[in-house]
Amino acid sequence: MPPANSLGIKVLSAVAELPSRSPTTPLLGPEPNPKRRVALAAGLSLLWGIFTLLAQFSGALDAFEQPLVDWRQSLNTATPHPSDQLGLIAIDNIPAERPWPWSRLDYSLVLRSLIDYAPQSVVFEMNLNDRDTEYTSFDDTFSHIVQRANTVVFASTVMSRTTPTQLPNNLGSIPIHGDIRMILRFGSATWPLDTFAGTSPVGANNLEADSGLRMRRLPLIFILGDKVIPSLVLQATAQFLGADLASSEIQVGRAIFLRSKGGKLLRTVPIDNEGRMDIRFHPGPATSWQASFDNVLVYDDQIQNNIRPGGDLRGLSKRQVWIGRTDPGERERFNTAVGQLSRVEVQLQAERTILDQDYVRPLPPMILAALYLLIGVAGAAALIRLGPLHAAALLGITSAFWFESSIFFFRLYNVILPLPSFAMLVFGTFAVGLLASYWDLEPESDSR
Repeated sequence: MPPANSLGIKVLSAVAELPSRSPTTPLLGPEPNPKRRVALAAGLSLLWGIFTLLAQFSGALDAFEQPLVDWRQSLNTATPHPSDQLGLIAIDNIPAERPWPWSRLDYSLVLRSLIDYAPQSVVFEMNLNDRDTEYTSFDDTFSHIVQRANTVVFASTVMSRTTPTQLPNNLGSIPIHGDIRMILRFGSATWPLDTFAGTSPVGANNLEADSGLRMRRLPLIFILGDKVIPSLVLQATAQFLGADLASSEIQVGRAIFLRSKGGKLLRTVPIDNEGRMDIRFHPGPATSWQASFDNVLVYDDQIQNNIRPGGDLRGLSKRQVWIGRTDPGERERFNTAVGQLSRVEVQLQAERTILDQDYVRPLPPMILAALYLLIGVAGAAALIRLGPLHAAALLGITSAFWFESSIFFFRLYNVILPLPSFAMLVFGTFAVGLLASYWDLEPESDSR
C-alpha cells in the first residue's frame, strides 16, 4: 500500500488537470457562430416588420395616428394662405328681432349689392327650401337677381328616409366606377325651390363628423336614389374650375377626375372607399376676403358715394363668394385641427384643399415598407454586432430623425410619416434583437 503522502500528491495532481470551468457555464470568449446569430436576428426583425406594416396598412393604428396628424396640421406651414380665390360673407349675428331663418328679401338685397363687383360665383351654404309665404313672397325678386348674377350655387340636404321626394327633372349623375357599396346612400332630399333656383347648380351640404363632432374628412359624393350627386364643395369647385360633372369620372377608393366638357383634366381629387376626402386644415382664416353679412349693404353704399369702405367689395372680383352662418347660435360647430369651425368654414377649407391641390398624402406603401424592413433588419443586426447599449443609442438617433422628418415633410409636402407604427417597429426590433442574442444556437449534446 503506497504511503499517504504519495496518494495525496496524486489526487492533487489529478484535480489540477480538471477543466477550470463547468461545462454548464456559458463561454465568455468570442461568439462561435456570429453569422448565424445575425441571421436569426434579421429573420425575427423581418417578421416583426411585416407584422407592423400589416397593422399600419389595415388601419389598426389610425386611432393613434390621427391625433398626431391633427397636431401637425395645427403648426404653421410654408403653404401660402389664406385663399385668394375664395371669399366669405359670414352671417355672424342673428338679432332677436330678426330670428332665423330669414326672408329671401335679405338674400336678394345682398346678392344685388354683389353683382356690381363681378364675383366669379356665389354659393349659398344654407338651405333655401321654405315654402311659407313669409319667405316666398320675394321669390320673384330673388329669381330675377339670381339670373342676373354670373352663377349662383345652391345647397340641398340629402336624407336617409326612403319616402321619395320630388327632385328636379334635370338632376344629373356623375359617372362612377368601382365598388359603390360603401358610398353614403340616401332616399330623399330637401331641394332649393324652382321658383328661384331654376337650373342653377346644386350640391348636398351634408357633413359627416367622427365622434365628438371631430371633423377630418368630407364626403364629396352621395348616392341619391339611383344617381351619384356631388356635395356642395364638389359642385362649387367644379363651377369655379369650369368642370363638367357629366364629363368627369369617379374611381371609388382612388380619385375624382374633374374634366371640362372637352375632356381636359382640371383636378384629381383623392378619395377613399366612402367617397370622402381628407381636409388639409390651415390655421387662421380660410379666405383673405371676409365680411359680415350685415355690412355688405353698408360697404356698397359707401363705395357708391365715394366714401372709403370698411371692407372693399371690389376685392371680390373673380372670387367665389360663400354665404353661410358663423354665429355662435349655429348648432353644428365642428372640432378640427385648427379649432372649432362652423359648417361653412369647414367647407371653405375643403374647397381650398382641392383648388390648391393641397392634399394630405400618406407615404407610398412600397417606400414605407422598404424603409421599415431596412430599419428593422439593420437595427437587430446592430444589436448583435455592437451590443444592446450601442444599438439602443443608434435606434434612438434614428427615431429622433424620423420624428423631425415627419414634421419637415408634412409642413413642406403634406406627406405623413407614421409615428405610432414606427415606435412599434423600433421597440419590437430591439426586443427581437435581444431575444436573438440570448438564443441558444448549439444543439444539446448526447449525454451518453
